[in-house]
Amino acid sequence: MKRLNKKGFTLVELLAVITILGIVMAVAAGAVMLYLTNSRKQAMDQIASSAYDGAVMYWMDENLLLNEGEKRTVGIDTLYEDQRIDIPSDPYNTTTTCKGNVTVSNPSGSTGGLNDYQYTVYVDCAGDHDKTYKFPKE
Repeated sequence: MKRLNKKGFTLVELLAVITILGIVMAVAAGAVMLYLTNSRKQAMDQIASSAYDGAVMYWMDENLLLNEGEKRTVGIDTLYEDQRIDIPSDPYNTTTTCKGNVTVSNPSGSTGGLNDYQYTVYVDCAGDHDKTYKFPKE
């Protein structure tokens, strides 16, 4: 009588391994998507923070003094062209850059300087990914 060679795995064992791998991949994919979402939000925050810093430098060089209720706006592209900020690479589409502007206003009528002003940074990236930031933080 010929003896059967029992090398290899049964169909049930293979299906069990494939099922376990599928579960692991589903959990990993969810974690990666969450990581990407959070990193893109952080990139948008960084773009807004850089635009704010660049706008403060821009307005300081312009010796800006605003009356109560007066507003001025500078584009993010202008801040880049003046070499006040790095080009804001779009976290949602790496082939484009983010657009936007920084508006400075003097809501209190204070003449103390740029630190008393309110800055509103609008960042517009690919698709419907746009956000408005207020500085100083409330």
